[in-house]
Amino acid sequence: MTWEAVACWLHGPMDADAWSAVIPIMGYGALLKNLRNFDDVGVPDEVAERVAARLADPARVAKSRLFPFKFYGAHKAVGSLRWGAALEKALQASLGNVPALPGRTLVVVDQSPSMFPGYPFSSKQQHTHITNADLAKLFGAAVALRAAEATTVGYGNTSYPVDFRRGDALLRVMERFHSVDGTDTFGAVAAHFKAHDRVLIVTDEQYNGGRYHSIDQIVPRDVPVYTWNIGGYRVGANASGAGTRHTVGGLTDHAFRLVSLLEAGRNAAWPWQVTQVW
Repeated sequence: MTWEAVACWLHGPMDADAWSAVIPIMGYGALLKNLRNFDDVGVPDEVAERVAARLADPARVAKSRLFPFKFYGAHKAVGSLRWGAALEKALQASLGNVPALPGRTLVVVDQSPSMFPGYPFSSKQQHTHITNADLAKLFGAAVALRAAEATTVGYGNTSYPVDFRRGDALLRVMERFHSVDGTDTFGAVAAHFKAHDRVLIVTDEQYNGGRYHSIDQIVPRDVPVYTWNIGGYRVGANASGAGTRHTVGGLTDHAFRLVSLLEAGRNAAWPWQVTQVW
């Protein structure tokens, strides 16, 4: 029986004994989703240790094909420390599910005040326990760590490089971002674009201007620019279309696959060249 079937059969909340009985047959995603429930009912430590071992298993992480957002969400949601080490290992292992971008990639991550809760014009958060700033730097750090070569930048009205080395822990790279007042997206791209093969921008597009009024003044038209408006389509500074300019509303697991999919289509890679994009 699935845990959902057991819950229905009991006609009420599942207690520690019920969870302990079904945990051995639960799938990986179900375990990850229910960690808070395990804590709330007091699942015994020996059962929790077996769950943690399954969560941290790199082979299981790879088979799950889950992306870092899922693990980071669980990491932020759980109340106890007993899952911390396992979730950190799983989060790091989940980088293997992120497609590796070839060539040189510029990753530009908005860390302006509107990306944080409490700002008057901040967009609604996708998860109550994760800020838009968290989602943006998680995405930026994950893509950079997997890319063949990446320049990673945090910005507000001014910008700064986020240094990392291949093999660094994802959470440690995220800690190197910090908030900056104002929002000058084009200025950040201009300061760091150096003949990159593509530009990735994650922002809520609360753009308050600067010396540039278009990304085309900075990035040649034959270089793809991908913009994720994490707040949806309410405000937009970057146009979408013309083959190399792509703006997407929101930021989900699908973002990790989008660049590979679009570039495989543009380069006519399939069926003449197999590209793993999942």
